[in-house]
Amino acid sequence: MAALSISLSAQNVTGLQGEAKNNLLRLTWVDSVDARGPVYIYRSVSPFEPGTDLSILGRLIKVPYGVQSYIDEVEFPGTWYYFVAASDTEGQRFELPLPPDNSIGIEILESSDRLAVSPAAPPAEIAHGGEPGVNSLSAAVEGDSVIVTFRAEDRGRAVVLYRSARPLKQARDLVGAVIVQPDIASPFIDYPVPGIPYYYAVIFEDDLTRGTAALYPGRNATVEAVEVPQGSDGVGLSSSASIRSLPLPMISLAAAVPGMNAFDETPSPVELSPEASKALEDLEPVQRKSSLAKSPRAFSQDLEAPGGGEEYALYSIMQDFFLKKDWDGCRNALAGYLGLPRSSASEARARFYLGQCYYFLGQPRESLFEFLSAQPAYPDESAEWIQASLAALVK
Repeated sequence: MAALSISLSAQNVTGLQGEAKNNLLRLTWVDSVDARGPVYIYRSVSPFEPGTDLSILGRLIKVPYGVQSYIDEVEFPGTWYYFVAASDTEGQRFELPLPPDNSIGIEILESSDRLAVSPAAPPAEIAHGGEPGVNSLSAAVEGDSVIVTFRAEDRGRAVVLYRSARPLKQARDLVGAVIVQPDIASPFIDYPVPGIPYYYAVIFEDDLTRGTAALYPGRNATVEAVEVPQGSDGVGLSSSASIRSLPLPMISLAAAVPGMNAFDETPSPVELSPEASKALEDLEPVQRKSSLAKSPRAFSQDLEAPGGGEEYALYSIMQDFFLKKDWDGCRNALAGYLGLPRSSASEARARFYLGQCYYFLGQPRESLFEFLSAQPAYPDESAEWIQASLAALVK
C-alpha cells in the first residue's frame, strides 16, 4: 500500500493551492518528479472524484512543465472545482483526481473583494450562503424532448421553469428568457425548437414576486446548453411531422354512456329528471369575471412642481407623457432620465413608472424587471404590479 501511494504521488502534481481576487483565480502546484510532460487543467462546477468522466467537460487548459501556476477568470459566483493532471513526455496523462493534492474547490462570493478559498469536499460538506432552495437541476435530450429534473427543498412552493438561448447566470438574465410553465414538478418534459441550444433555470414563484429570485449556475440553472437535433419529431418541423409525441387518449362514448349503441356517432339525448330540472332553474347565471384592468399609479411628490433639479425633470416627464398615457414617449423619456446618475429614491420611482410604461405597451418581461428593481424602495406598490406582470407573461 505504501509503495502504491509513493507511485501515485510521483505521477501526479502535489500541493495544489488556490487564491482568488474578484473573479480571478490563481492556482499553484508542485510538478511531478517523474511525469515531466505538459500539465493539463480541468475545470468544473462539480467536485472531481476518481472515476469522473473528464471527456464531457470540454474545457481543457495546457500548461508547460515547470510553470507551476495558472490564472483563470470565472464568469459568475459559485464554487469552481479544478483538477490539475500531469503527463509524461510521450503524451500520456495521469488523470486520477486525488484531493486535496491535485484537486481543489474555490468558492466565489458574489459581493466580496477578497474571495474565500476552500479545499475540495463532497457536495454534502460544502456550505453555500443563500441557497436557492432548488438543487441538482439537469436537462437531458431524449428523442424530440428535453427531460428537466431537479430537487426542491420545499415541495409545497410553486416552481417556475425558464428556458433561454443564452446562459442564465444572474437574475436579470431571466428578462430575456421564456417561461416554459409555472408550477411544474420533476421530472418535466419540454419540447423546444430543434436545432437551438437552450439553457434552463427553475425559480420559486414567490421569490419572483418578492424580488428575491437569484440564479446559482450548476444548482438551479444549467451550465451546459442542450439541443434537440434537427429532424426530430416535434415543434418547428415540416407539416408532415407530428407536432405531438404523445397523442391524447381515445375516449369511448359507448363505455361512457350506458345503453348507447356502439355504432352511433353521438349519444341520444336523455331527458333530465324533475329534480335536476328544478335545481337547474334555481341556479343563477354564472358570468365569467374578467381580470381587473390595471390603472396608472403615480406618487404624489411627482405630481407637484418642485423647485428644480432631478425632481423637476421627473415631474416634467409625468406631466408631458405619463399623465397623458403616452406610454411610448414616456418610456423613451424615462430611459433618458435614467441614463444619468440619480438619487436612489428618484431612480426607484422612475423605474416604477418605466415598469408601468412597459406593462401598458404589452411588454411584461421588461415591466417585471423594472418593478423588481423598484421593489426594495417601494415593496407594497411594486408587489401588485409584479403579480400583474407575471400573470401577463403566462397568458
